[in-house]
Amino acid sequence: MENNQGGGNKKVYVAIIALLLLINGVALYLLYSENKAKKDLGEQKIALENDFKTLTDTLDAKKMELESYKGKNAELDSLIVGQQGEIDKQKKTIASLFAKGKMTSNELAKAKEMIAQFETSIAEMKKQIDQLVQEKQVLTSQNQQLSTDLNSEKQTTSQLSEQNKGLSKKVELGSLLQLKNIAVEAISKKKNGKEVAEKRVKKTESLRVSFETGDNKVLEAGNISLFVRIINPKGETISVADQGSGSLKLADNGENVQYTKKADFDWSQTNKKVVVYWSQNVKDAGIYKVEVYQSGYIIGQGQVELK
Repeated sequence: MENNQGGGNKKVYVAIIALLLLINGVALYLLYSENKAKKDLGEQKIALENDFKTLTDTLDAKKMELESYKGKNAELDSLIVGQQGEIDKQKKTIASLFAKGKMTSNELAKAKEMIAQFETSIAEMKKQIDQLVQEKQVLTSQNQQLSTDLNSEKQTTSQLSEQNKGLSKKVELGSLLQLKNIAVEAISKKKNGKEVAEKRVKKTESLRVSFETGDNKVLEAGNISLFVRIINPKGETISVADQGSGSLKLADNGENVQYTKKADFDWSQTNKKVVVYWSQNVKDAGIYKVEVYQSGYIIGQGQVELK
């Protein structure tokens, strides 16, 4: 009976030992698994930190690149600012997770997900930027072409304008009369009305300026005006306002000069003789010069000397 009791105790001891061994084995396994999980988690964290650092460096480089695009396109500026703000926000959140001494598997998974979003954001931003830059390049190319076309058009217009000016100038010059037989005489009148040429200023009653217009088919028919300028021996233009004197603008330089008398007559494109009389302020001896103007151009000259 004592033998049976001894045998039973032995079995109990064996069972206890086996249980303890099992418990130790499980504990060792759990400890191993926990250490392995921690190791794996740590390794993953290190790998993620490396990935995050690489992405951060990429972003910093991209930011520097993006700065060169700013100020060129309002839409691009808005996109850059918005994307950078979102990425910086994600970057800050991920950095706060890595700042912890330990990371749970859930936190590690969250960091992985946010890094993936980080990469997607950078890729999406680059895609949009490339698209905008490409569109801007197309617009720039189109604008350059338009500018080239516009400059070409301006050059053509300028050339046509110069040609038109040249043609207008030719027509204007072609419309000028070619005066001939210009004569300037000092005269007096006899009682019978006959005009007599004089040589002395004291006997002179008026100056008579006569000329022929010649033919001109370019100058349109109708009333035209010529301007006679008489210059006394002192070099002064004889001008009396209430006798029809005035001023005219020279075509060559735009300078205003006085004229003595205007000669209006009907023009029919054929030769016509014109006579102009002037009696005021002819008092000094010497040479009296006469200039005839049409449209600001001098078209005839003559003179007479009185003693």
